[in-house]
Amino acid sequence: MPRRRAGSRTVRSGARRELVVVIGFGLVAMLAIGLGAAFASRSVAQSQALDDSERMTQRLADLVVGPLLAGYLEGDAEGVRTLEQAVRNRMADGYLTEVVVWSRDGLVLYSDKPGEVGTRAPLSPDVLAAIDGRIVSAFEDDAPEADAASGGAVDPRADDARYVEVYVPLRLDGRPPMAFEAYYDYQRVDEVANSLLSQTLPLVLVPLLLLQLIQVPIVLSLARRLQSHEHDRARLLEQALTASDRERVRFAADLHDGPIQDLAAISYVLGALTPGAPERETALMTRAQEALQRSIESLRTLMTDLYPPDLGSADLGDTVTALASELRTEGLDVTLDVSPVGPLDTDTATALYRVARESLVNVTKHAGAGTVSVRLGLVDPARPGGGPTVELEISDDGRGIAPDRLDRRGEGHLGLRLLADRVDALGGRLTVTTTPDHGTTVRAVLPATTAETSGSSRS
Repeated sequence: MPRRRAGSRTVRSGARRELVVVIGFGLVAMLAIGLGAAFASRSVAQSQALDDSERMTQRLADLVVGPLLAGYLEGDAEGVRTLEQAVRNRMADGYLTEVVVWSRDGLVLYSDKPGEVGTRAPLSPDVLAAIDGRIVSAFEDDAPEADAASGGAVDPRADDARYVEVYVPLRLDGRPPMAFEAYYDYQRVDEVANSLLSQTLPLVLVPLLLLQLIQVPIVLSLARRLQSHEHDRARLLEQALTASDRERVRFAADLHDGPIQDLAAISYVLGALTPGAPERETALMTRAQEALQRSIESLRTLMTDLYPPDLGSADLGDTVTALASELRTEGLDVTLDVSPVGPLDTDTATALYRVARESLVNVTKHAGAGTVSVRLGLVDPARPGGGPTVELEISDDGRGIAPDRLDRRGEGHLGLRLLADRVDALGGRLTVTTTPDHGTTVRAVLPATTAETSGSSRS
């Protein structure tokens, strides 16, 4: 089966997914808004954590560490004890996890871990920025710089930990500028984010859920109205097709019983008179008889076009083969892949015949094609959950069908859109895949309903 080319246009009948689409779109919108609210809550929590950490660190540097650091650096025992006790008090709740004071030459002047004091390490840009008077904060997954500088082991509890790191300037009279580094546990950020999310998510989603619940009955009502409209449309279409069939039968019968019989009688009369006619008139009467035979054949072909043969008793494959074979007289290369489909319900067989005739007429009159392929057969005869289907596919390599021509009925035959409605009413699907300058593929799939199963379903 030809693959659908890029840019092709497919016309499908039986659009019954409106309700699912509306409800699904609403659920997707709620999910997207919920994810957005979660992301916004976390972003707000992170921003708030950085702001709080910067303020806390600056106050800790100015009000606690700064005033006590001079005595600590001078080696005063009371100063050392007082500073260490003050820092332990601030770290008691577990939020503040580490503090370090850096000099410009990379020396650790103070740390809550005594083993790090006096070590040196290359200063990071953040420490240098703090020494120059700027406040820097960020989220950090790595261990603090002082841990790396001391070469000590990292706390195993912090293998997967994240931190909020803050660097603030530290100024002491008579000493060069320093940087004060503080690390905070990221778990507080998660707690704030979860708290914000638990507060904001109901405020966002509950109104949306209520709106969705209000919309569902409205959508259901519209869907029922649309379904009723489709049923009415299908019923009117059935009535129109039935009336059209009756007119076609009547017109075909009038052709058969009227002009065809009269012309056949005239042909017989000419055939009987020709042997006794003068020799100079024999050739003329023979040509007249041949012209009458051609006219009779043309009228019989027209009669068949007006109404199909008895598809309820004949095999549909033979009829489709005969239709397609006529295109060879137009110079087209016809490929047939027709397998027996068995006796079908009259409605199903007639619908497939109309699709085949309409498609082949379009190929002859409008496609400008060189080749056409026709495929007919049963598909998935053991399909789980349902019976077999019969598939008809007609494809050509012509110029394609312009979308505005798919519904034209002024050319002496039913439009493809009208046939799509008829196929849909029978529980099938008609698709027309067309690409300009790359041909057209018409595919009809219908349940392979037999006359027996159709009669039992109606009863």
